[in-house]
Amino acid sequence: MTDIPPLTIAYMERLPEAAARTIAGLSRTDGAALFEAVPIRILTPVVERMEKWPAALCLQHLSAERAAAIVAEASYQTATVLLRLIPAERRDPILEHLPSTLARDLRQSLQYPRNTVGAWMDLTVPTLSRGATIEEASAVVRAAGGLLGDPIFVVDETQHLAGILRMESLVRHAGSARVSDVMAAAPVPLFARTLLRDATVLATWDDYLCLPVVSRLGQMLGTLTRGDLKQGMAALSPISDEAGADGSILSEVGGALLASMTGLLDLVGGDGDRRGPGGN
Repeated sequence: MTDIPPLTIAYMERLPEAAARTIAGLSRTDGAALFEAVPIRILTPVVERMEKWPAALCLQHLSAERAAAIVAEASYQTATVLLRLIPAERRDPILEHLPSTLARDLRQSLQYPRNTVGAWMDLTVPTLSRGATIEEASAVVRAAGGLLGDPIFVVDETQHLAGILRMESLVRHAGSARVSDVMAAAPVPLFARTLLRDATVLATWDDYLCLPVVSRLGQMLGTLTRGDLKQGMAALSPISDEAGADGSILSEVGGALLASMTGLLDLVGGDGDRRGPGGN
């Protein structure tokens, strides 16, 4: 375990908000080292105040046991957001180390019926806090690598969808400017429980390759691309399932039906990059 200087511990304990901004700008390795070594009682307030994408990246570099210990001490809302941002193959071991009741509740929060938007949305798309500065937002973009599209979705302090931020704003505005001052209005979101067939007819697809997905309370959960939508509709076709099971002549019929279905969806909008929310 890395030895953390006492001054660093004191800084995190006394100024958790400032510490959260500092850690968000660190490399994944350095951030994870702090997550590993700092006492959880001191770390928890910092994690609560961090941009959730950098925090999730740090958790992914920890053992499942340590990550679970941190998640268990976080608020339920923070725990849910963090786990949504962690790929399933790393999320499941963390859940296994959590208390059984908490793990059950979190699993239920992460699961949706197969014919709904929630089952096909991308949970790992980073968001920005509207209270962040442009400098802090730029640090998140660098940490995310190629995972952030344009625009970036912005959330408020309670994870409700607040707006969108164009990449050009990171260049045009001073680093001290707030995201809330330069963000634009967000497109009308999809609800996670919306049926896929209902999502196909939305006119919003004419302007965006990717739409935000929210809970029934309006909290940001993830995104759905045109490609996700087409994939989900194709997977729900009973003919495609039957054809795949026995390899019979139904495969040809299923292929024709799926081609027609995807053709109709193409009228709504062509395939988009999974990471590109914008309609440019």
